Amino acid sequence: MLAQQQQPQSRWTAIVERWDGRLERFRESIDPFAEGPERRMKPWAIAALSVGLVVLAVVIGFGGWWIINHHKWALIIPLLKVGKLLAVGVAIVAAILFGGKLTKKPQIEQTQNGDAAGSKG
Repeated sequence: MLAQQQQPQSRWTAIVERWDGRLERFRESIDPFAEGPERRMKPWAIAALSVGLVVLAVVIGFGGWWIINHHKWALIIPLLKVGKLLAVGVAIVAAILFGGKLTKKPQIEQTQNGDAAGSKG
């Protein structure tokens, strides 16, 4: 039985296992329901999300301006759909920045203090 577990792995199996580990760590790093000491929100990720939202808002504003100037009123529906994406993005960034209701502390403070589980006290 021990001999079966000690058999050398093929290159393909080693590659698959290595990538499986990398993908699992990546999934845990972005999973909002994952718990563990490695789970923390990086400031650059929040900045990237915020910059993306600002760019999206500029594109929506430019699109609205273009629609009004060129009288292409049929394009207002796609513009409203993109506006919905902007609202969802703002809600996500606000949820990240302003944390959970239970601890009354922003999520960024929790991770910096090592209090990701949100202990009371």
